[in-house]
Amino acid sequence: MFYLIGLGLDAESLSAKALSILKKCKKVYLESYTVDFPYSFEQLEKELDLHEKIIKLNREIVEREDFLKEAKKLDIALLAYGSPLVATTHISLILKCKKDKIKYQILHNASIFDAITETGLQLYKFGKIASMPKFQINFEPSSFLDVLKENQSIKAHTLILTDINLNSKDALVQLEKTSKIKNIKLEKIIIISRAGTNESQIYYNTIENLKKIEAKMPFCIIIPSGLHYLEEEALKILREGI
Repeated sequence: MFYLIGLGLDAESLSAKALSILKKCKKVYLESYTVDFPYSFEQLEKELDLHEKIIKLNREIVEREDFLKEAKKLDIALLAYGSPLVATTHISLILKCKKDKIKYQILHNASIFDAITETGLQLYKFGKIASMPKFQINFEPSSFLDVLKENQSIKAHTLILTDINLNSKDALVQLEKTSKIKNIKLEKIIIISRAGTNESQIYYNTIENLKKIEAKMPFCIIIPSGLHYLEEEALKILREGI
């Protein structure tokens, strides 16, 4: 059997059912390349306290899908941060299992899409999700702001997921630079850091003021649009005082 298991948003978010399954698995893998974890690998190992060591898999190995063959003879699991089928390509693993007649089970968990409601914004008012890559030399794409424009046209909030290893100050610089290129005026925006953990922090201010803080990873950026009065009140009360 192959188990695709969501870790949730902190080291203690695993369900009792998932933990019970992991303890009987012969191999436990971890997908660790899509997010900056809010805890260390050692913390996770200590929290789960499994008989078998957790094996990290890089993107190439996961996407090659060869490790799934082991599930024909053994119980194996792949751990993924958050919920395993949210904002990832892990559905391809399930399709592979179906094609190769490998038994599988999916254990969902909390994800960033649940946790952004900590800001007080209403989930049904969000539009399409955008992803901001980390800029490289001669690679500074601004297409993620096309999603913002589309969302703003219907007064929908925009969630921007940021690339791994991209810190908040650099992300804000990138956002500011690309918004000028796209001729988009940004007023107050939201950064939510370590959502769903006991270190969660919500910042709501101008880009210039938000540059003064260093939000802990993982974090995401929200561009609000057409705030309801309850959303405005929530942001005033829940945000950090900067």
